[in-house]
Amino acid sequence: MRAKKVVCFFTVLLLFSGLMCSVNALPNLMVSFRGVDVTIDLIYPEEAHPNTTITHDVTITANTNLTSINVEIFIYAPLNSTLQLIKSQPFNLGTLHENDTLTSGITILLPEQANGKLYCNMTVQTEGLTEHYAFYSFYTTRVSTLTFNEMQSLYNEMLTNYTSLQADYQSLLDEYNGLLINYSSLFDNYTALLSEHNQLTNNYNSQVSTYQSLLTQYNKLSDDYDSLNANYRSKINDYNALQSDYNEVNTTRYDLQASYNTLNTVYDALNDTYFKLQNDLNSLQKRFNTSEGTVSADRVVMFIFIVTLAALIAFIVYIRRKKQEPYVVIRKETVSMKEEEGS
Repeated sequence: MRAKKVVCFFTVLLLFSGLMCSVNALPNLMVSFRGVDVTIDLIYPEEAHPNTTITHDVTITANTNLTSINVEIFIYAPLNSTLQLIKSQPFNLGTLHENDTLTSGITILLPEQANGKLYCNMTVQTEGLTEHYAFYSFYTTRVSTLTFNEMQSLYNEMLTNYTSLQADYQSLLDEYNGLLINYSSLFDNYTALLSEHNQLTNNYNSQVSTYQSLLTQYNKLSDDYDSLNANYRSKINDYNALQSDYNEVNTTRYDLQASYNTLNTVYDALNDTYFKLQNDLNSLQKRFNTSEGTVSADRVVMFIFIVTLAALIAFIVYIRRKKQEPYVVIRKETVSMKEEEGS
């Protein structure tokens, strides 16, 4: 892009150089026409803008004594590749002595569409000793939107700017080369980082997918944990209630154990008494066999004793069975509670 700008700039410089070379071939600002009887000098501006008013100054000098001078000037302007008459100026003079001079101006309003040199036709008729005719065609002012002086000024300005821009260009070129080296290095780093970034992105996406899977499992396990925790809390409450019941039953067991031990001691005492009474019964039986006479009285006594003893034994047995049943039940409940504690 910068190279294209430089080429365009040099192209413009060449165009302006061509214009300057062609300007050297332009007619002078004054055109002279010398005849046998008269010399006509025409002074005109070298350049002008369209839609402006210019003046062509005409100076007529008699070379000999003249009785009549008729000069007619026709000025044409180039409009759209054609010539259009924009001014017709006649000069009709009477007697004019040798070396007399007459100066007059021709005011010309340039058309807005004019572009190019003005074309002039001039006819001259003089009368003195003899009558002469002359005809001249020539170009005068160059009409253009941008005059040569303006273009030269712009050219000088552009040349100055070009010198400055050339220095800036060289500085920027050096800076560009340095930046290009940095760019190449940074581009290599960027390529490596981009590859690493893509790898990390792929790893990230994989980790995100794994995270989503683990999150789903975690949510399921969390729900299971909440359910199990609620069940555990319920079981803990049940356990605390059962522990309270166990402690109460265990206390009752200890009380029953103490009662059982007391009753067992009584049972042992009664059992000893029973054996003693059994021995006494045997002894009495022997005495019954030996002494029938005393049998009736002894039988009555023995019967009463036996009935009493039977009642006592029955009472003891009844009490023992009655006490044993709670003991057996307590033992079963105690075993059941231990199993629950173990679980």
